[in-house]
Amino acid sequence: MLFHYKLMDFRITNKQKCHTCNEVTNMNQREDLIEELNQLLKGTHMGAFIFEDLSAKITAHDLKVEFKRILKILKKHEEMLTQHITELDGEAVDTSGFMGTMTDMMGMIKNLIIVTDIQVIEEATKSIEMGLKALRDFDDKHFTLSQTMQKEIQIMKDDYSSIYHDLHKFLVEYK
Repeated sequence: MLFHYKLMDFRITNKQKCHTCNEVTNMNQREDLIEELNQLLKGTHMGAFIFEDLSAKITAHDLKVEFKRILKILKKHEEMLTQHITELDGEAVDTSGFMGTMTDMMGMIKNLIIVTDIQVIEEATKSIEMGLKALRDFDDKHFTLSQTMQKEIQIMKDDYSSIYHDLHKFLVEYK
């Protein structure tokens, strides 16, 4: 029995393109950036969910107004992150994912014992601290973002810092 092997001809035609190492690296970096932006987006979805859940427990009118304002900011952040992911030809997540959903459910169970406005503020402050840490970690890791993305990540960090301070003022006022 004879075996005959035919060598394949791998010539690149004008319509085909061979990627350089730099192009492959750039594609991988873009995919990594999309993944990390989606992680921030999932966290923002989780934060909005937590604030919606906590806002139902608030009794003070001025605190309810503040939580509505914070939710608007979080929704704006979701839109900004979604836009950046889309501009990178990525697909933005529209939920907090399976693990995020499980975390949301555990948070709702944990939030059942929250009954006072002070407890609501304390829990909301923890959530904002987590979001701010995630943004700082993201910013520390990415030095080569577009100017627009750098500005908007800074705006988000500033918003989170402002929210944290506003919540802290409410906490001092209510204690």
